[in-house]
Amino acid sequence: MNATTIIQKTPFMGRMFDIDESTGLSEVNRWPAMMIMASFIWLFTALFIGALMPATQIFDIDTNVFYGALTLHGAAMAFPFLFQLMVGMSLHRAGSCLGKPATGFLTQAIFFTMNGGAVLFAIAVIFGGLKISYAVMYPLPLVGVATGQWPMWSVVLGFTGIYFILASVIILYPLKILQMTFLGKVREDLILSKREITDPGMLGMVMSVLILLVMGTPIVIIGTTILLGLYGIVPLAAITWATEPIVFQFAFYIFAHNLMEAMAIMVISAVYGTLPLYLADGSRKLYSDRLANLALWILLLTSFTSFFHHFFTMFPALPSALAYHGNLMSWATGIGAALSIFTIIATVWQHGVKPEPGVVALFLGFVLYIFDGISAMITSNIAWSFQLHGTMWQSGHTMSVLIAMTLLWLGVLYHHYPVITGRRLDRKLGNRFVALFTIGGLGAGWTMLAAGSDGMPRRYAAWNQEGWMVWGNLILLFGIILGLGLAFLAYNFYTSRNIDATDEDKEAAGY
Repeated sequence: MNATTIIQKTPFMGRMFDIDESTGLSEVNRWPAMMIMASFIWLFTALFIGALMPATQIFDIDTNVFYGALTLHGAAMAFPFLFQLMVGMSLHRAGSCLGKPATGFLTQAIFFTMNGGAVLFAIAVIFGGLKISYAVMYPLPLVGVATGQWPMWSVVLGFTGIYFILASVIILYPLKILQMTFLGKVREDLILSKREITDPGMLGMVMSVLILLVMGTPIVIIGTTILLGLYGIVPLAAITWATEPIVFQFAFYIFAHNLMEAMAIMVISAVYGTLPLYLADGSRKLYSDRLANLALWILLLTSFTSFFHHFFTMFPALPSALAYHGNLMSWATGIGAALSIFTIIATVWQHGVKPEPGVVALFLGFVLYIFDGISAMITSNIAWSFQLHGTMWQSGHTMSVLIAMTLLWLGVLYHHYPVITGRRLDRKLGNRFVALFTIGGLGAGWTMLAAGSDGMPRRYAAWNQEGWMVWGNLILLFGIILGLGLAFLAYNFYTSRNIDATDEDKEAAGY
């Protein structure tokens, strides 16, 4: 399949992400650009769906619309948008730094399982009425069937879509990054900025995919077992071990929590790889690679078992010592974050930095990520969890981490965009995007945290009760601001101009 042709024939988006074929780098640009384009289609879809949630409150629309929009919005933002954006950018970075093509069966399989799975899940929600929590609680989807809330076919189709997405995230993507890192012949014609595995930008990438592969394997095994039962290949009576709530929830949170940790390590490594390219003195060196790598190792070790803090209500099934251990490990991740903050600040202090929109987006995204880390440390505390875990605070925490990582990855994309497309971006439009997205994202996340502190429950379709509509109106306001920022980014992409051979922006592209 020719990804370039598909991009070019896609209305509107094709103009935004059409690649530059003249550089001979199409093998590291084609499929990453395809994934990035698809992620933006899902982003704008998710924004529209997200706007339906406050609209159902304001205009007193059927609550089924609210719960359906809630299910689709969370799923679309997390996987086919944000994760796929990360995959596209990391494949491009790996290819251009290691001299390996980002093509082949695994790359195409990542794309089709991610987007195909997302489409199947969307069909199950829209036409089948499936409405499940962001944190899947099995066997509650079957309880919905038993109570007549949705048909069995929507559960089967929805879980099939989820399974395809998990296959893309846990199996195919890690295998592709490991293949590009350790296997295959290096091609000098594809290298734009040579990096070694010991470089923080590369080390973090390998760490991240290993986390996904190792910590995601249990949920793949259980998911495969459940899917075989749902399709009647094996009798349901034979898979009861996999459908035990405690078994499923442990496997789910081992993966789900470490998914966020893996994405955090990946994006921090991308910051380490991008920041040196914007240093004012042209040195292209971090303050200390050793400190940067140490921060990554600390984040790796502390992330593995911090998921236990989600099980604070599971005594005696979970010994209390493990719940407190998860709390401790969550706080210990702050050490790795602190070292990262020091390394970044020391690098800028020592070398200076060019204030381009891409690197400013990286800085502000990292600030939002740190703020989210503070909210996570609060809610990981067992005493606070009893008060906040079932409220909008937890939604605010989830929203904040997605927004922070989105801004970070959009900053990385902003930097790589001229390399992929051969076109330059407008600085003023870029600055407007960064400012509006930061204000909107910070405001929406903090509003949800405040709503949770006020006792507003999550996944609740009656905001006008108990005076909670004020929080809903603020969420809508900041959501509009965030969306306006993304509109400036899309317009910037659409109106980008070709880079001339003598244009200084070729060097500013970072290679």
